[in-house]
Amino acid sequence: MAGFYEFHKNGRLYIKSEALDKCGVRHGFTTRQGGASHGKIEGMNFGFRVGDDPDDVYENYRTAAADLGLCYENFVLARQTHTDNIRCVTRSDAGKGITRESDITDTDGLITDEPDIPLVIFSADCVPILLVEPKKRVIAAVHSGWRGSVKKIARAAVQKMEECYNADAREIYAAIGASIGPCCFEVGEDTAALFPEEYVIPKQNGKCTVDLWRFNRDILTEAGLRGENISVLGECTVCQSDRYYSYRAHREHTGRLAAMIQI
Repeated sequence: MAGFYEFHKNGRLYIKSEALDKCGVRHGFTTRQGGASHGKIEGMNFGFRVGDDPDDVYENYRTAAADLGLCYENFVLARQTHTDNIRCVTRSDAGKGITRESDITDTDGLITDEPDIPLVIFSADCVPILLVEPKKRVIAAVHSGWRGSVKKIARAAVQKMEECYNADAREIYAAIGASIGPCCFEVGEDTAALFPEEYVIPKQNGKCTVDLWRFNRDILTEAGLRGENISVLGECTVCQSDRYYSYRAHREHTGRLAAMIQI
């Protein structure tokens, strides 16, 4: 967990980035520990479309907001669909998806320079990435599943930060949270062929595993980030499915983790 630390609050567990703390932003990667959700997805679920009681999900948001110092009424959520689409969030978007309906669809990355607007992305094996450019006070939350990784959504987010907010890629800090690791992301040859060979590990059963952590790290360096500004948690959601929600481990009986960030 180099570059990260555990934050405990009344039985709930969050993972935080030391670098993002130093940048002065409020943030956290959630785990499944604690929370109000019951049944097969017991824990701290943030997904509204996984069969959970909506009242429990709202309670999880209120709890996380209080624990992490975020503005509950201003949370911004998107309908993620494994795209490389990025939305620049303004104050007019505050509360979308939590206190009012959200029209942010087909979007897997959120960016803003507005204070007190927490951005949220969801995952249950996909790669969650939080970005901060402290000098320009710009933040981003990125959902990079394997499809988004192939499309290099992390690079698209950095480019959008540069184009829309005059951010400097060399000043951006990135934290990559828990996701399916190279130990467990087993795919067939067709999917493996979508990735450069250096990230693909052949197996004796004719399938391959892919290292999404290193792939996304390299995408960020190609986008201009300094290597020392990128932190990778390196915890596999499948291997640690008691700690994190994992679709591969639990299939439809799983919730959604959240990565949250706010200026």
